[in-house]
Amino acid sequence: MSQVLSVGFPLPNFRVDNYNVLTAPSYFDYEAVVIDPAGITNEATALINGTATYEARDGRPVVNGATTAGALSAGEMIRRRADETRRLLDSGGTLMVVARPNAVVHGLVGFEGCDRYSWLPAPAGVHWGPPLLRAADGTTVRIVDEDHPLSTPLRNFRKHLAYRAIFDDRNPAFRAAGRVLAAGGANTPIAVEFEVLSGRVVFFPALAESGNYQRTEFAEALCDVIRDLQTAAQAGESPYWLGAVALPGIDTVETTLTTARGARESAEADLTSAQEQYDELARHRKVLWESGPGLQSAVVESLRMLGFEVAEEPEGVLVSHDGKTVMLETEGNREQVVEWPYVRLQRRLEDRMLKKGEALGGLVVVNGHRLTAPESRPQQYTDALKIACENYRYCLMTGTTLFALVKRVLEGATDADLLGIRRRMMAASGLLEEEAAVGDTETPAPDPMF
Repeated sequence: MSQVLSVGFPLPNFRVDNYNVLTAPSYFDYEAVVIDPAGITNEATALINGTATYEARDGRPVVNGATTAGALSAGEMIRRRADETRRLLDSGGTLMVVARPNAVVHGLVGFEGCDRYSWLPAPAGVHWGPPLLRAADGTTVRIVDEDHPLSTPLRNFRKHLAYRAIFDDRNPAFRAAGRVLAAGGANTPIAVEFEVLSGRVVFFPALAESGNYQRTEFAEALCDVIRDLQTAAQAGESPYWLGAVALPGIDTVETTLTTARGARESAEADLTSAQEQYDELARHRKVLWESGPGLQSAVVESLRMLGFEVAEEPEGVLVSHDGKTVMLETEGNREQVVEWPYVRLQRRLEDRMLKKGEALGGLVVVNGHRLTAPESRPQQYTDALKIACENYRYCLMTGTTLFALVKRVLEGATDADLLGIRRRMMAASGLLEEEAAVGDTETPAPDPMF
């Protein structure tokens, strides 16, 4: 497969050349182009507002003005993309387009009214805007066309996709020209292929923000889709009317095939739902064995489940309830946890006192012997750490105890139960074990050593 040009949609892959609309080479220099239309309006707006600068391929600066010997007009450059796209499609090229609602940019010299789709030709009767293409926001992705190469990444990355636009499948022009590949809620088309001139334009939903870390894998999958589309085009696809030609027995088999595909889709949806529910619950176990940032993140989530207000600030994590605030410190270790979490907490509390004049309490959560099964762990903290927390009236808890409290929440603890747990945690001085935290026993606060 030859190189792919990606415009405004970064795809980290050795087969992709990444640019924006103001810096990209001519589109027809490639056989396939991936474009995020939002990048066009974003780059134009940044240039107009003076928040970004761009340099053309010949080294001249791109300006919001007329083309001169020393500068290139942004409006002229964006206008010429329409001719480049038409030539690309005329030669049988492939366009992969992130489906976005249309939007207009005002103030671009030489191209007033520039919009996200001014560069893209359309089939007869089709217009890349309302009412055919409209804004939407959803995460449901249901595969409609299993035979299309795009079905594989749509299925594999459906948790990381979020559609921002939908197509009106009631529009006669759409029904005549569009091939629906995937649908969102209420079976509304969100991924569609159109034959335009001698090429094809494939719209697909955008990656959600939470899916950005999957971009490398998604880039590889999208390159595979383009390769398969180009291979099919070269081999020659069957004409659209072929399915209407009668063939004995094929209707029965087609019905069976449709039913089987529906069952697979339903099973995959059930599997996805079950996996998400499992992951949602299983992550609570991290408070038992993690260390470092992983432990802190798990502890923060557990505290929020218990009903605490938790604020993650540059100075540290602050945990509040009923007008009292404490600073959180966590540590996990393969052996006993020694005094370092107390030392770090004391320094941060003193620093906050000096800078903001606030005297806060402390909460220390530790995972000693973190790789040993909870029921087999010896004492998870040193006596020195325990005594230090008692003396300075910091609450000391193990991840094991915190996990037991989380289980109470999942088992349906009442609001009154959780209120009692929060109050006992905020009032604790020194070690707080599960029985004392839930109120089964009352542990008197130790006298300070000095």
